[in-house]
Amino acid sequence: MNKKLTYLLAGISMLLFTRCDSLDLEPTSSIGGTSYWKTPDHFSAFNVGMHAMLREKSLNFYLLGEPRADIFGDDPIGGEASQGMERLPFNTINKENVGISNYADMYKNINQLNLMIAKTKETTVLTEDLKNYYLGEAHAMRAYHYFHLLRSWGDVILYLDYTEGQNIDLSNITKPVSPATAVMEQIKKDIEDSEKAFGDNYSFKLGRHYWSMAATQMLKGEVYLWSGSQMGGGETDYRIAKQAFENVKKADVALVGNFKDVFSYTNKKNKEMIFTIHNGKDEYSLWGGGYGGNLMPAQDKMTKVYCDENGNSFVGTPDAQLNGLTRLQVQKAFYWKGFRDDDTRWATSLKAMYTKKDDKVTYFGPIAYKYQGTMLEGGSQRSYLDDFPIYRYADCLLQLAMAKALLGEDPTAEINAVRERAYGKAYFEANKDKVAYPNDNDTEFYADNKWMKPDNAGAIEAVLKERLREFLFEGKRWYDIRMLGWKYVHQYSLAEENRLLWPIDANTLTNNDDLEQTPGYE
Repeated sequence: MNKKLTYLLAGISMLLFTRCDSLDLEPTSSIGGTSYWKTPDHFSAFNVGMHAMLREKSLNFYLLGEPRADIFGDDPIGGEASQGMERLPFNTINKENVGISNYADMYKNINQLNLMIAKTKETTVLTEDLKNYYLGEAHAMRAYHYFHLLRSWGDVILYLDYTEGQNIDLSNITKPVSPATAVMEQIKKDIEDSEKAFGDNYSFKLGRHYWSMAATQMLKGEVYLWSGSQMGGGETDYRIAKQAFENVKKADVALVGNFKDVFSYTNKKNKEMIFTIHNGKDEYSLWGGGYGGNLMPAQDKMTKVYCDENGNSFVGTPDAQLNGLTRLQVQKAFYWKGFRDDDTRWATSLKAMYTKKDDKVTYFGPIAYKYQGTMLEGGSQRSYLDDFPIYRYADCLLQLAMAKALLGEDPTAEINAVRERAYGKAYFEANKDKVAYPNDNDTEFYADNKWMKPDNAGAIEAVLKERLREFLFEGKRWYDIRMLGWKYVHQYSLAEENRLLWPIDANTLTNNDDLEQTPGYE
């Protein structure tokens, strides 16, 4: 069977076996019983299904990690209703309008990961090598989900068992939250268990859209940066994070020479990708349709309203095939203040829309341009089937640079490796005096620039700036400023200090009497 079809069917089969509503700690399932887990194929299919379920949460992962920062917030240039999405950049979510409900549905996945861990530990049908690989994946994926929950809600329900049965009333299940310190302790334990299971296996055994030891090291680095900055770990945790990012280099990873090629539909298996969410024809589109449904322009706007900077229509070009709805609008001024001239990430990440009237061409606003999908045979609109990067090697380099900056060490090598690729080797070498770290100090460009500061503002600001340019639309910005603390959140968002976490929706609170509303939203 085609691997992509297997991926889809396995995900569907898991959903059929396991019905999950509200805080689903009790699915109706027979997959945990004696009729399953009899052959290696059972474990393989379930592992595929775990990754398929993770993929179904990709929009939530993105929304939790980026839009509450300073990128979005203008009215959609296409005139669409934002349908509440504006609450994220304006940070006006509240207990009536929570933005994301039911803890982003992550407990569905956690229950399945708990099941996979339990059954894999006790099985005798797998080789030791395969058993360890599956355990390495599952422990780290559980930690990944809990890390999102920790950063977004703080104290959350810590559930490490799995449930089965067919006639259980899910709404009657109650379980209190665990403190964030206990959640972080479990996250670190799962990472340690993942490391032990993987051992020294840094291969991408099942492909780069499956979890691997390199992905575990990326997660470990992120976790320890967070605990170092937000939970009192300080220098000790920063050093652990630094080593984790150094460990990633043991895998078969490298920067792709051309920034645009990193995201190309025809270049999905490139070495920069450490872990990606796989999308494909007749299988799954980017963020389950959420990319086109939130960040892309309507096709009739591309063909009838917008033009390029020279007043030329997009009709007859690939851009005329773009189609969607713009619920989250990138701020118009960011197009001019986010990137320096000759930075190839500019034209890859954003595209400016213009309008033309009486031969006068006027800038109208930017659209997202990083993921352009592909034109399927017989289609009239582009299909957004690009893979979504969770971790890539540029992320490793800039996270390593952040660890060094927090330790007071020199991040020059890592920052400049990313900048050299961004500007191209020839341009970078010829213009080191203005684009190489620590020389990006153009006073005119950075004057009144609310998104970033020049290099001479300090190494942390330099790394933060580079991460904004590098990871636009990859779900990093909110988490980046949150990790660094209130000073940076205040500078680069509209959030209130007592509302950095997310509120809990009324239905979830009603179904679990042991839960209390997130502080700041009572």
